[in-house]
Amino acid sequence: MRGSGLLRRLLLLLFPLLVALPAAAAEKPWRTLATPRFQVFSQLTDQETNRWTSEFDQFIASMSGLLGIDPGALPPLTVVLFASDKSFTAYKPARPDGRTANVSGLFVRHPTWSVIGLANDSRGEVLRQTIFHEATHWLMSADEGRKPAWFTEGIAELLSTFEQQGKQVSWARPLSNHLSTLEQVGITPLREFLVTPKAIFNRDDHTEKFYAQSWAFTHFLLFSDDPARAALASRFLETFKTHSGDATVDAVFGAQLPDIERAFKSYIAQAAFSYKAQPAKQVAAPPPLQPAIPAQAESALGFLAMGANRDDLARRHASKAIELDAAAPGGHEILAYLAAEARSAEEVKQHAEAALRNGSKDSDMFLLMGNSFISGQNGNQNRPDADRQRANLYASAIKLNPRRLASYERLTEAMFGVTNPTEEDARLLGLGMRAYPGEDWIRVGSAVVEFRLGRRAQAREIMGRALRSDSTLDGQQRPYADRIQRGWLYDTMNDEIRDAVGRRDLAAARAVLDKYRGAIAGDPRADTLLQQIDADLKRRELTESLNSAMRANRPADVRAAADQLLALPNLPPAMRADLEKLRSSGN
Repeated sequence: MRGSGLLRRLLLLLFPLLVALPAAAAEKPWRTLATPRFQVFSQLTDQETNRWTSEFDQFIASMSGLLGIDPGALPPLTVVLFASDKSFTAYKPARPDGRTANVSGLFVRHPTWSVIGLANDSRGEVLRQTIFHEATHWLMSADEGRKPAWFTEGIAELLSTFEQQGKQVSWARPLSNHLSTLEQVGITPLREFLVTPKAIFNRDDHTEKFYAQSWAFTHFLLFSDDPARAALASRFLETFKTHSGDATVDAVFGAQLPDIERAFKSYIAQAAFSYKAQPAKQVAAPPPLQPAIPAQAESALGFLAMGANRDDLARRHASKAIELDAAAPGGHEILAYLAAEARSAEEVKQHAEAALRNGSKDSDMFLLMGNSFISGQNGNQNRPDADRQRANLYASAIKLNPRRLASYERLTEAMFGVTNPTEEDARLLGLGMRAYPGEDWIRVGSAVVEFRLGRRAQAREIMGRALRSDSTLDGQQRPYADRIQRGWLYDTMNDEIRDAVGRRDLAAARAVLDKYRGAIAGDPRADTLLQQIDADLKRRELTESLNSAMRANRPADVRAAADQLLALPNLPPAMRADLEKLRSSGN
Protein backbone atom coordinates (compact mmCIF):
# COMPACT_ATOMS: atom_id res chain seq x y z
CA MET A 1 0.00 0.00 0.00
CA ARG A 2 1.35 3.42 -0.95
CA GLY A 3 2.08 5.86 1.85
CA SER A 4 0.28 9.01 2.87
CA GLY A 5 1.88 11.04 0.08
CA LEU A 6 -0.64 9.68 -2.38
CA LEU A 7 -3.51 9.41 0.12
CA ARG A 8 -5.40 6.64 -1.56
CA ARG A 9 -6.66 3.21 -0.61
CA LEU A 10 -5.69 0.08 -2.49
CA LEU A 11 -8.07 -2.84 -2.36
CA LEU A 12 -7.05 -6.26 -3.53
CA LEU A 13 -9.86 -8.44 -4.67
CA LEU A 14 -8.47 -11.81 -3.76
CA PHE A 15 -11.23 -13.90 -5.19
CA PRO A 16 -12.75 -14.48 -8.44
CA LEU A 17 -16.25 -10.47 -11.53
CA LEU A 18 -19.53 -9.11 -11.27
CA VAL A 19 -20.77 -11.28 -14.14
CA ALA A 20 -19.21 -14.42 -15.52
CA LEU A 21 -17.16 -13.44 -18.56
CA PRO A 22 -15.92 -16.01 -21.09
CA ALA A 23 -12.17 -16.22 -21.53
CA ALA A 24 -10.61 -14.27 -24.37
CA ALA A 25 -8.49 -16.16 -26.87
CA ALA A 26 -6.02 -13.38 -27.68
CA GLU A 27 -5.01 -9.84 -26.85
CA LYS A 28 -7.52 -7.32 -28.13
CA PRO A 29 -7.41 -3.59 -28.80
CA TRP A 30 -8.90 -1.14 -26.32
CA ARG A 31 -12.36 0.26 -26.92
CA THR A 32 -14.23 2.68 -24.71
CA LEU A 33 -17.63 3.95 -23.67
CA ALA A 34 -18.69 6.58 -21.17
CA THR A 35 -21.81 6.59 -19.03
CA PRO A 36 -22.80 9.69 -17.03
CA ARG A 37 -21.21 8.02 -13.99
CA PHE A 38 -18.00 6.30 -15.17
CA GLN A 39 -15.83 5.49 -18.18
CA VAL A 40 -15.00 2.00 -19.38
CA PHE A 41 -11.94 0.83 -21.30
CA SER A 42 -12.56 -2.70 -22.49
CA GLN A 43 -10.95 -5.51 -24.45
CA LEU A 44 -14.20 -7.50 -24.30
CA THR A 45 -17.02 -7.95 -26.77
CA ASP A 46 -19.92 -5.48 -26.93
CA GLN A 47 -22.23 -7.94 -25.16
CA GLU A 48 -19.79 -8.71 -22.35
CA THR A 49 -18.96 -5.04 -21.79
CA ASN A 50 -22.62 -3.98 -21.87
CA ARG A 51 -23.64 -6.61 -19.31
CA TRP A 52 -21.00 -5.42 -16.87
CA THR A 53 -21.72 -1.73 -17.54
CA SER A 54 -25.49 -2.05 -17.20
CA GLU A 55 -25.37 -3.86 -13.87
CA PHE A 56 -22.81 -1.51 -12.36
CA ASP A 57 -24.76 1.51 -13.64
CA GLN A 58 -27.92 0.09 -12.04
CA PHE A 59 -26.08 -0.31 -8.74
CA ILE A 60 -24.96 3.32 -8.81
CA ALA A 61 -28.42 4.61 -9.77
CA SER A 62 -30.22 2.56 -7.12
CA MET A 63 -27.79 2.98 -4.27
CA SER A 64 -26.95 6.67 -4.78
CA GLY A 65 -30.66 7.37 -4.32
CA LEU A 66 -30.74 5.27 -1.16
CA LEU A 67 -27.69 7.05 0.27
CA GLY A 68 -28.83 10.50 -0.81
CA ILE A 69 -25.73 10.95 -2.95
CA ASP A 70 -25.43 13.29 -5.91
CA PRO A 71 -23.52 11.22 -8.51
CA GLY A 72 -22.27 14.45 -10.03
CA ALA A 73 -20.23 15.06 -6.87
CA LEU A 74 -18.36 11.76 -7.15
CA PRO A 75 -14.67 11.56 -8.10
CA PRO A 76 -14.17 10.28 -11.66
CA LEU A 77 -14.20 6.49 -11.95
CA THR A 78 -12.45 4.52 -14.69
CA VAL A 79 -13.12 0.81 -15.26
CA VAL A 80 -10.56 -1.29 -17.15
CA LEU A 81 -11.80 -4.70 -18.38
CA PHE A 82 -8.96 -6.96 -19.54
CA ALA A 83 -9.38 -9.76 -22.07
CA SER A 84 -7.75 -12.31 -19.78
CA ASP A 85 -5.98 -12.82 -16.49
CA LYS A 86 -2.72 -12.95 -18.45
CA SER A 87 -3.38 -9.44 -19.80
CA PHE A 88 -4.15 -8.22 -16.29
CA THR A 89 -1.11 -9.81 -14.61
CA ALA A 90 1.26 -6.87 -15.15
CA TYR A 91 -1.15 -4.66 -13.16
CA LYS A 92 -1.46 -6.92 -10.15
CA PRO A 93 0.27 -5.70 -7.00
CA ALA A 94 3.31 -7.43 -5.60
CA ARG A 95 3.20 -9.40 -2.36
CA PRO A 96 5.62 -8.56 0.47
CA ASP A 97 7.96 -11.27 -0.83
CA GLY A 98 8.09 -9.57 -4.24
CA ARG A 99 6.01 -12.17 -6.08
CA THR A 100 2.91 -11.12 -8.00
CA ALA A 101 -0.25 -11.40 -5.90
CA ASN A 102 -2.81 -13.94 -7.07
CA VAL A 103 -5.69 -11.45 -7.34
CA SER A 104 -8.64 -11.25 -9.68
CA GLY A 105 -9.21 -7.53 -9.60
CA LEU A 106 -8.27 -4.18 -8.18
CA PHE A 107 -10.40 -1.29 -6.87
CA VAL A 108 -8.28 1.78 -6.13
CA ARG A 109 -10.03 4.68 -4.42
CA HIS A 110 -8.39 8.09 -4.22
CA PRO A 111 -10.28 11.24 -3.16
CA THR A 112 -10.04 12.76 -6.64
CA TRP A 113 -10.01 9.66 -8.86
CA SER A 114 -10.79 5.95 -8.73
CA VAL A 115 -10.07 2.99 -10.98
CA ILE A 116 -11.25 -0.61 -11.21
CA GLY A 117 -9.25 -3.27 -13.03
CA LEU A 118 -10.76 -6.69 -13.71
CA ALA A 119 -9.74 -9.75 -15.70
CA ASN A 120 -12.20 -11.32 -18.13
CA ASP A 121 -11.84 -14.84 -16.76
CA SER A 122 -12.35 -13.91 -13.10
CA ARG A 123 -15.60 -14.95 -11.49
CA GLY A 124 -17.13 -15.55 -8.07
CA GLU A 125 -19.55 -14.17 -5.51
CA VAL A 126 -16.84 -12.95 -3.12
CA LEU A 127 -15.31 -10.73 -5.79
CA ARG A 128 -18.76 -9.44 -6.69
CA GLN A 129 -19.45 -8.48 -3.08
CA THR A 130 -16.04 -6.83 -2.74
CA ILE A 131 -16.64 -4.72 -5.85
CA PHE A 132 -20.01 -3.53 -4.53
CA HIS A 133 -18.59 -2.95 -1.03
CA GLU A 134 -15.86 -0.68 -2.38
CA ALA A 135 -18.25 0.94 -4.83
CA THR A 136 -20.38 1.91 -1.81
CA HIS A 137 -17.36 3.62 -0.26
CA TRP A 138 -16.81 5.37 -3.58
CA LEU A 139 -20.42 6.58 -3.55
CA MET A 140 -20.11 7.81 0.03
CA SER A 141 -16.91 9.70 -0.81
CA ALA A 142 -19.13 12.36 -2.40
CA ASP A 143 -19.64 13.57 1.18
CA GLU A 144 -16.36 13.76 3.11
CA GLY A 145 -18.11 14.81 6.32
CA ARG A 146 -17.60 12.81 9.53
CA LYS A 147 -19.16 9.35 9.60
CA PRO A 148 -18.79 6.62 12.24
CA ALA A 149 -16.62 3.69 11.17
CA TRP A 150 -19.26 1.11 12.10
CA PHE A 151 -21.83 2.67 9.75
CA THR A 152 -19.35 3.27 6.93
CA GLU A 153 -18.42 -0.42 6.86
CA GLY A 154 -21.85 -1.70 7.87
CA ILE A 155 -23.75 -0.05 5.02
CA ALA A 156 -21.02 -1.09 2.55
CA GLU A 157 -21.49 -4.71 3.66
CA LEU A 158 -25.28 -4.43 3.36
CA LEU A 159 -25.02 -3.08 -0.18
CA SER A 160 -22.36 -5.63 -1.15
CA THR A 161 -25.18 -8.16 -1.65
CA PHE A 162 -26.79 -6.01 -4.35
CA GLU A 163 -28.42 -8.04 -7.10
CA GLN A 164 -30.69 -7.27 -10.02
CA GLN A 165 -33.33 -9.76 -11.17
CA GLY A 166 -35.42 -8.44 -14.00
CA LYS A 167 -37.11 -5.22 -12.93
CA GLN A 168 -36.25 -5.70 -9.25
CA VAL A 169 -33.07 -5.07 -7.28
CA SER A 170 -32.35 -6.38 -3.79
CA TRP A 171 -29.75 -5.79 -1.09
CA ALA A 172 -29.02 -6.48 2.60
CA ARG A 173 -29.27 -10.24 2.28
CA PRO A 174 -27.82 -12.06 5.32
CA LEU A 175 -24.09 -12.83 5.22
CA SER A 176 -23.47 -16.21 6.79
CA ASN A 177 -19.74 -15.59 7.27
CA HIS A 178 -20.47 -12.57 9.49
CA LEU A 179 -23.09 -14.42 11.51
CA SER A 180 -20.66 -17.30 11.99
CA THR A 181 -17.92 -14.92 13.17
CA LEU A 182 -20.20 -13.31 15.77
CA GLU A 183 -21.46 -16.68 16.91
CA GLN A 184 -17.88 -17.82 17.52
CA VAL A 185 -16.34 -14.72 19.12
CA GLY A 186 -19.31 -12.72 20.39
CA ILE A 187 -19.77 -8.98 20.06
CA THR A 188 -17.69 -6.06 21.27
CA PRO A 189 -19.57 -4.07 23.98
CA LEU A 190 -21.66 -1.51 22.14
CA ARG A 191 -20.14 1.65 23.63
CA GLU A 192 -16.62 0.52 22.75
CA PHE A 193 -17.78 -0.60 19.30
CA LEU A 194 -19.69 2.58 18.47
CA VAL A 195 -16.75 4.90 19.22
CA THR A 196 -14.11 2.83 17.35
CA PRO A 197 -12.47 5.35 14.99
CA LYS A 198 -11.47 2.99 12.18
CA ALA A 199 -12.13 -0.48 10.84
CA ILE A 200 -8.58 -1.72 10.24
CA PHE A 201 -6.70 -3.22 13.20
CA ASN A 202 -3.27 -4.78 13.66
CA ARG A 203 -4.85 -8.21 13.94
CA ASP A 204 -6.94 -9.69 11.13
CA ASP A 205 -9.32 -11.39 13.57
CA HIS A 206 -10.17 -8.01 15.13
CA THR A 207 -10.78 -6.50 11.70
CA GLU A 208 -13.00 -9.43 10.68
CA LYS A 209 -15.00 -9.10 13.91
CA PHE A 210 -15.49 -5.36 13.39
CA TYR A 211 -16.76 -5.85 9.83
CA ALA A 212 -19.12 -8.59 11.02
CA GLN A 213 -20.53 -6.52 13.88
CA SER A 214 -20.79 -3.42 11.66
CA TRP A 215 -22.90 -5.36 9.16
CA ALA A 216 -25.03 -6.89 11.90
CA PHE A 217 -25.64 -3.67 13.87
CA THR A 218 -26.51 -1.67 10.75
CA HIS A 219 -28.88 -4.46 9.69
CA PHE A 220 -30.38 -4.45 13.20
CA LEU A 221 -31.07 -0.72 13.15
CA LEU A 222 -32.51 -0.64 9.63
CA PHE A 223 -34.40 -3.94 9.47
CA SER A 224 -35.56 -4.90 12.97
CA ASP A 225 -39.27 -4.87 13.83
CA ASP A 226 -38.95 -1.61 15.82
CA PRO A 227 -39.10 1.32 13.35
CA ALA A 228 -37.73 3.66 16.03
CA ARG A 229 -34.31 2.05 15.59
CA ALA A 230 -33.96 3.39 12.06
CA ALA A 231 -34.59 6.84 13.52
CA LEU A 232 -31.80 6.17 16.04
CA ALA A 233 -29.43 5.42 13.15
CA SER A 234 -30.34 8.70 11.42
CA ARG A 235 -29.94 10.64 14.65
CA PHE A 236 -26.57 9.04 15.35
CA LEU A 237 -25.25 9.97 11.90
CA GLU A 238 -26.49 13.55 12.21
CA THR A 239 -25.10 14.03 15.74
CA PHE A 240 -21.74 12.45 14.87
CA LYS A 241 -21.14 15.11 12.22
CA THR A 242 -20.39 17.67 14.92
CA HIS A 243 -19.69 15.69 18.11
CA SER A 244 -17.20 13.14 19.37
CA GLY A 245 -18.08 9.43 19.40
CA ASP A 246 -18.66 9.32 23.16
CA ALA A 247 -20.83 12.44 23.14
CA THR A 248 -22.87 11.00 20.25
CA VAL A 249 -23.46 7.70 22.06
CA ASP A 250 -24.64 9.57 25.15
CA ALA A 251 -26.89 11.93 23.19
CA VAL A 252 -28.51 9.26 21.01
CA PHE A 253 -28.66 6.10 23.13
CA GLY A 254 -28.21 7.43 26.65
CA ALA A 255 -29.61 5.20 29.38
CA GLN A 256 -31.22 2.83 26.88
CA LEU A 257 -27.85 1.57 25.57
CA PRO A 258 -27.93 -1.64 27.71
CA ASP A 259 -31.44 -2.43 26.41
CA ILE A 260 -30.30 -1.83 22.82
CA GLU A 261 -27.34 -4.17 23.37
CA ARG A 262 -29.58 -6.97 24.70
CA ALA A 263 -31.98 -6.55 21.76
CA PHE A 264 -29.05 -6.61 19.34
CA LYS A 265 -27.74 -9.88 20.77
CA SER A 266 -31.19 -11.43 20.35
CA TYR A 267 -31.41 -10.12 16.80
CA ILE A 268 -28.21 -11.76 15.58
CA ALA A 269 -29.25 -15.06 17.17
CA GLN A 270 -32.49 -15.29 15.18
CA ALA A 271 -32.94 -17.87 12.45
CA ALA A 272 -34.06 -15.65 9.55
CA PHE A 273 -33.29 -12.13 8.35
CA SER A 274 -35.25 -9.83 6.08
CA TYR A 275 -33.73 -7.91 3.20
CA LYS A 276 -34.73 -5.06 0.91
CA ALA A 277 -36.26 -5.45 -2.56
CA GLN A 278 -37.22 -2.47 -4.68
CA PRO A 279 -37.95 -1.59 -8.31
CA ALA A 280 -34.91 -1.12 -10.50
CA LYS A 281 -34.13 2.38 -11.68
CA GLN A 282 -34.49 3.47 -15.26
CA VAL A 283 -30.95 3.33 -16.61
CA ALA A 284 -30.06 4.17 -20.19
CA ALA A 285 -28.49 1.45 -22.28
CA PRO A 286 -24.72 1.80 -22.57
CA PRO A 287 -23.59 3.75 -25.63
CA PRO A 288 -21.81 1.84 -28.40
CA LEU A 289 -18.17 1.00 -27.81
CA GLN A 290 -15.77 3.16 -29.79
CA PRO A 291 -12.05 2.76 -30.47
CA ALA A 292 -10.24 4.27 -27.51
CA ILE A 293 -8.13 7.37 -28.00
CA PRO A 294 -4.63 5.90 -27.49
CA ALA A 295 -3.45 8.59 -25.06
CA GLN A 296 -6.54 8.13 -22.89
CA ALA A 297 -6.10 4.36 -22.81
CA GLU A 298 -2.45 4.79 -21.77
CA SER A 299 -3.51 7.14 -18.97
CA ALA A 300 -6.17 4.72 -17.72
CA LEU A 301 -3.62 1.89 -17.61
CA GLY A 302 -1.12 4.22 -15.95
CA PHE A 303 -3.52 5.07 -13.10
CA LEU A 304 -4.28 1.37 -12.63
CA ALA A 305 -0.56 0.53 -12.50
CA MET A 306 0.04 3.36 -10.04
CA GLY A 307 -2.78 2.02 -7.87
CA ALA A 308 -1.03 -1.35 -7.77
CA ASN A 309 2.26 0.35 -6.81
CA ARG A 310 3.73 -0.67 -10.16
CA ASP A 311 5.46 2.69 -10.49
CA ASP A 312 7.79 1.87 -13.37
CA LEU A 313 4.88 0.58 -15.43
CA ALA A 314 2.80 3.62 -14.48
CA ARG A 315 5.64 5.92 -15.56
CA ARG A 316 5.95 4.17 -18.93
CA HIS A 317 2.22 4.51 -19.58
CA ALA A 318 2.29 8.18 -18.52
CA SER A 319 5.25 8.98 -20.76
CA LYS A 320 3.58 7.20 -23.67
CA ALA A 321 0.36 9.15 -23.07
CA ILE A 322 2.28 12.43 -23.20
CA GLU A 323 4.12 11.31 -26.33
CA LEU A 324 0.79 10.51 -28.00
CA ASP A 325 -0.93 13.72 -26.90
CA ALA A 326 1.12 16.34 -25.08
CA ALA A 327 -2.01 18.48 -24.58
CA ALA A 328 -3.84 15.83 -22.52
CA PRO A 329 -3.63 16.04 -18.70
CA GLY A 330 -3.62 12.34 -17.71
CA GLY A 331 0.04 11.50 -18.23
CA HIS A 332 1.16 14.63 -16.41
CA GLU A 333 -1.17 13.86 -13.48
CA ILE A 334 0.40 10.43 -13.04
CA LEU A 335 3.94 11.81 -13.21
CA ALA A 336 3.04 14.52 -10.68
CA TYR A 337 1.81 11.87 -8.21
CA LEU A 338 4.93 9.77 -8.75
CA ALA A 339 7.17 12.83 -8.31
CA ALA A 340 5.41 13.61 -5.04
CA GLU A 341 6.16 10.08 -3.83
CA ALA A 342 9.82 10.66 -4.74
CA ARG A 343 9.73 14.11 -3.07
CA SER A 344 10.93 15.80 -6.23
CA ALA A 345 9.46 19.29 -5.86
CA GLU A 346 10.60 20.49 -9.29
CA GLU A 347 9.04 17.52 -11.09
CA VAL A 348 5.83 17.91 -9.07
CA LYS A 349 5.62 21.55 -10.17
CA GLN A 350 6.48 20.74 -13.78
CA HIS A 351 3.87 18.03 -14.25
CA ALA A 352 1.14 19.42 -11.98
CA GLU A 353 1.28 22.76 -13.77
CA ALA A 354 1.25 21.00 -17.15
CA ALA A 355 -1.76 18.90 -16.11
CA LEU A 356 -3.70 22.00 -14.95
CA ARG A 357 -2.69 23.93 -18.05
CA ASN A 358 -4.05 21.06 -20.16
CA GLY A 359 -7.44 21.09 -18.43
CA SER A 360 -7.01 18.80 -15.40
CA LYS A 361 -9.88 18.95 -12.91
CA ASP A 362 -7.87 17.12 -10.24
CA SER A 363 -7.57 19.56 -7.33
CA ASP A 364 -4.83 17.39 -5.86
CA MET A 365 -2.46 18.89 -8.42
CA PHE A 366 -2.57 22.06 -6.32
CA LEU A 367 -2.24 20.03 -3.11
CA LEU A 368 0.85 18.24 -4.41
CA MET A 369 2.50 21.55 -5.26
CA GLY A 370 1.51 23.01 -1.91
CA ASN A 371 2.85 20.01 -0.03
CA SER A 372 6.23 20.46 -1.72
CA PHE A 373 6.69 23.61 0.38
CA ILE A 374 6.54 21.67 3.64
CA SER A 375 9.94 20.01 3.22
CA GLY A 376 12.75 19.61 0.71
CA GLN A 377 14.03 22.31 -1.61
CA ASN A 378 10.85 24.38 -1.30
CA GLY A 379 10.69 24.01 2.49
CA ASN A 380 10.54 26.82 5.02
CA GLN A 381 14.29 26.72 5.61
CA ASN A 382 14.87 27.72 1.97
CA ARG A 383 11.77 29.86 1.34
CA PRO A 384 10.74 32.38 4.01
CA ASP A 385 7.41 32.78 2.18
CA ALA A 386 6.78 29.01 2.02
CA ASP A 387 3.65 29.08 4.21
CA ARG A 388 2.10 31.88 2.17
CA GLN A 389 2.96 30.14 -1.10
CA ARG A 390 1.46 26.82 -0.07
CA ALA A 391 -1.60 28.56 1.39
CA ASN A 392 -2.20 30.14 -2.04
CA LEU A 393 -1.98 26.72 -3.70
CA TYR A 394 -4.39 25.13 -1.19
CA ALA A 395 -6.75 28.04 -1.82
CA SER A 396 -6.61 27.26 -5.55
CA ALA A 397 -7.43 23.61 -4.77
CA ILE A 398 -10.53 24.71 -2.84
CA LYS A 399 -11.67 26.92 -5.68
CA LEU A 400 -11.29 24.04 -8.15
CA ASN A 401 -13.04 21.52 -5.87
CA PRO A 402 -14.75 22.97 -2.76
CA ARG A 403 -15.83 19.47 -1.64
CA ARG A 404 -12.30 18.25 -0.80
CA LEU A 405 -11.81 18.16 2.98
CA ALA A 406 -8.02 17.78 2.77
CA SER A 407 -7.71 21.14 1.01
CA TYR A 408 -9.28 22.93 3.98
CA GLU A 409 -7.14 20.97 6.43
CA ARG A 410 -3.95 21.86 4.57
CA LEU A 411 -4.99 25.51 4.31
CA THR A 412 -5.61 25.51 8.06
CA GLU A 413 -2.12 24.20 8.79
CA ALA A 414 -0.49 26.62 6.35
CA MET A 415 -2.24 29.57 8.02
CA PHE A 416 -0.54 28.85 11.34
CA GLY A 417 2.66 30.14 9.76
CA VAL A 418 1.14 33.13 7.90
CA THR A 419 1.45 36.25 10.06
CA ASN A 420 -0.56 38.50 7.71
CA PRO A 421 -3.59 36.53 6.46
CA THR A 422 -6.11 38.02 4.05
CA GLU A 423 -9.88 38.35 4.01
CA GLU A 424 -9.87 35.70 1.27
CA ASP A 425 -8.17 33.28 3.67
CA ALA A 426 -10.93 33.97 6.19
CA ARG A 427 -13.63 33.47 3.55
CA LEU A 428 -12.27 30.11 2.42
CA LEU A 429 -11.94 28.74 5.96
CA GLY A 430 -15.47 29.97 6.69
CA LEU A 431 -16.59 28.00 3.64
CA GLY A 432 -14.80 24.97 5.07
CA MET A 433 -16.57 25.31 8.42
CA ARG A 434 -19.95 25.43 6.69
CA ALA A 435 -19.13 22.47 4.44
CA TYR A 436 -17.69 20.39 7.30
CA PRO A 437 -19.26 21.63 10.56
CA GLY A 438 -17.85 18.69 12.50
CA GLU A 439 -14.22 19.35 11.56
CA ASP A 440 -13.05 21.45 14.50
CA TRP A 441 -9.48 21.58 13.15
CA ILE A 442 -10.72 23.90 10.38
CA ARG A 443 -12.39 25.95 13.11
CA VAL A 444 -8.99 26.35 14.81
CA GLY A 445 -7.50 27.68 11.56
CA SER A 446 -10.40 30.10 11.14
CA ALA A 447 -9.91 31.38 14.69
CA VAL A 448 -6.21 32.01 14.06
CA VAL A 449 -6.97 33.99 10.89
CA GLU A 450 -9.69 36.03 12.60
CA PHE A 451 -7.35 36.85 15.50
CA ARG A 452 -4.58 38.03 13.17
CA LEU A 453 -7.07 40.13 11.20
CA GLY A 454 -7.89 41.95 14.44
CA ARG A 455 -11.27 40.37 15.12
CA ARG A 456 -10.19 39.03 18.50
CA ALA A 457 -13.58 38.57 20.15
CA GLN A 458 -14.81 36.54 17.17
CA ALA A 459 -11.57 34.53 17.17
CA ARG A 460 -12.00 33.64 20.86
CA GLU A 461 -15.58 32.58 20.27
CA ILE A 462 -14.58 30.29 17.38
CA MET A 463 -11.66 28.82 19.32
CA GLY A 464 -13.86 28.22 22.35
CA ARG A 465 -16.21 26.23 20.13
CA ALA A 466 -13.29 24.18 18.79
CA LEU A 467 -12.02 23.44 22.31
CA ARG A 468 -15.33 22.39 23.85
CA SER A 469 -15.11 19.12 25.77
CA ASP A 470 -16.91 17.06 23.10
CA SER A 471 -15.13 18.55 20.09
CA THR A 472 -13.63 16.42 17.32
CA LEU A 473 -10.02 17.55 17.83
CA ASP A 474 -7.64 14.61 18.21
CA GLY A 475 -4.93 14.08 20.82
CA GLN A 476 -2.40 16.22 18.95
CA GLN A 477 -4.72 18.94 17.68
CA ARG A 478 -6.30 19.79 21.05
CA PRO A 479 -3.01 20.61 22.87
CA TYR A 480 -1.91 22.69 19.88
CA ALA A 481 -5.15 24.68 19.83
CA ASP A 482 -5.02 25.05 23.60
CA ARG A 483 -1.52 26.54 23.38
CA ILE A 484 -2.74 29.02 20.77
CA GLN A 485 -5.59 30.10 23.02
CA ARG A 486 -3.27 30.41 26.03
CA GLY A 487 -0.94 32.51 23.89
CA TRP A 488 -3.78 34.90 23.06
CA LEU A 489 -4.68 35.23 26.72
CA TYR A 490 -1.02 35.74 27.57
CA ASP A 491 -0.72 38.54 24.99
CA THR A 492 -3.88 40.22 26.29
CA MET A 493 -2.67 39.90 29.87
CA ASN A 494 0.71 41.39 28.94
CA ASP A 495 -0.98 44.37 27.26
CA GLU A 496 -3.04 45.04 30.38
CA ILE A 497 -0.03 44.63 32.69
CA ARG A 498 2.07 47.00 30.56
CA ASP A 499 -0.72 49.56 30.72
CA ALA A 500 -0.91 49.27 34.54
CA VAL A 501 2.87 49.44 34.92
CA GLY A 502 2.95 52.49 32.64
CA ARG A 503 0.53 54.14 35.06
CA ARG A 504 2.81 53.05 37.93
CA ASP A 505 -0.12 51.10 39.37
CA LEU A 506 1.58 47.87 40.41
CA ALA A 507 -1.43 46.78 42.44
CA ALA A 508 -3.53 46.89 39.27
CA ALA A 509 -0.80 44.96 37.40
CA ARG A 510 -0.83 42.31 40.11
CA ALA A 511 -4.65 42.10 39.86
CA VAL A 512 -4.37 41.55 36.10
CA LEU A 513 -1.92 38.68 36.65
CA ASP A 514 -4.22 37.09 39.21
CA LYS A 515 -7.19 37.46 36.85
CA TYR A 516 -5.54 35.55 34.01
CA ARG A 517 -3.41 33.08 35.95
CA GLY A 518 -6.07 30.34 36.19
CA ALA A 519 -6.88 30.43 32.48
CA ILE A 520 -3.27 30.45 31.31
CA ALA A 521 -1.64 28.07 33.81
CA GLY A 522 -1.38 24.33 33.16
CA ASP A 523 1.02 24.27 30.22
CA PRO A 524 4.75 24.02 31.21
CA ARG A 525 5.75 26.86 28.91
CA ALA A 526 2.90 29.06 30.13
CA ASP A 527 3.73 28.28 33.75
CA THR A 528 7.32 29.40 33.17
CA LEU A 529 6.14 32.67 31.59
CA LEU A 530 3.75 33.33 34.47
CA GLN A 531 6.57 32.76 36.94
CA GLN A 532 8.72 35.25 35.03
CA ILE A 533 5.99 37.89 35.09
CA ASP A 534 5.36 37.21 38.76
CA ALA A 535 9.06 37.66 39.50
CA ASP A 536 9.22 40.86 37.44
CA LEU A 537 6.26 42.35 39.28
CA LYS A 538 7.77 41.31 42.61
CA ARG A 539 11.03 43.03 41.66
CA ARG A 540 9.15 46.19 40.62
CA GLU A 541 7.15 46.18 43.86
CA LEU A 542 10.27 45.80 46.02
CA THR A 543 12.11 48.42 43.98
CA GLU A 544 9.23 50.83 44.54
CA SER A 545 9.34 50.06 48.28
CA LEU A 546 13.10 50.64 48.27
CA ASN A 547 12.78 53.99 46.48
CA SER A 548 9.99 55.05 48.81
CA ALA A 549 12.10 54.17 51.91
CA MET A 550 15.07 56.06 50.51
CA ARG A 551 12.97 59.15 49.81
CA ALA A 552 11.61 59.00 53.38
CA ASN A 553 15.12 58.40 54.79
CA ARG A 554 14.19 55.15 56.56
CA PRO A 555 17.49 53.19 56.65
CA ALA A 556 15.99 50.07 58.25
CA ASP A 557 13.32 49.85 55.58
CA VAL A 558 15.96 50.48 52.90
CA ARG A 559 18.04 47.55 54.15
CA ALA A 560 14.95 45.28 54.43
CA ALA A 561 13.88 46.07 50.84
CA ALA A 562 17.44 45.61 49.60
CA ASP A 563 17.69 42.22 51.35
CA GLN A 564 14.42 41.08 49.75
CA LEU A 565 15.62 42.19 46.32
CA LEU A 566 18.95 40.44 46.75
CA ALA A 567 17.09 37.23 47.62
CA LEU A 568 15.36 37.22 44.24
CA PRO A 569 16.77 34.80 41.62
CA ASN A 570 18.00 36.01 38.24
CA LEU A 571 18.57 39.58 39.45
CA PRO A 572 20.46 41.64 36.82
CA PRO A 573 24.19 41.74 37.82
CA ALA A 574 24.39 45.54 37.70
CA MET A 575 21.35 45.88 39.96
CA ARG A 576 22.74 43.29 42.38
CA ALA A 577 26.04 45.19 42.61
CA ASP A 578 24.23 48.49 43.33
CA LEU A 579 22.10 46.87 46.04
CA GLU A 580 25.08 45.30 47.76
CA LYS A 581 26.87 48.66 47.70
CA LEU A 582 23.76 50.29 49.13
CA ARG A 583 23.56 47.80 52.01
CA SER A 584 27.25 48.12 52.84
CA SER A 585 26.99 51.90 52.95
CA GLY A 586 24.51 51.65 55.79
CA ASN A 587 22.03 53.97 54.05
